[in-house]
Amino acid sequence: MHPEPITQDEYESRLNSLHERREELEEAETTLASHDHGGGLPAAERNRLDKVRGDLADVLQQIGDLQDRWADTGHARPDPDGALGE
Repeated sequence: MHPEPITQDEYESRLNSLHERREELEEAETTLASHDHGGGLPAAERNRLDKVRGDLADVLQQIGDLQDRWADTGHARPDPDGALGE
């Protein structure tokens, strides 16, 4: 089964959007985690942190899937460094 073709403009637009969302989630994660001063977080904040981390994992997966889709349609090689570009 071949992936549905995607234009370069669609790819770049979606990738930029996902990276912006990733940055927002990473900032939210940092902010929430910074509230833990050694005694743990209150349950409500712990739940928010868990949700942010879950959303971040989903966005990272979407970035990887989009990059794979782009590569699979013959436009680029898969990125060996993954979604984070590290």
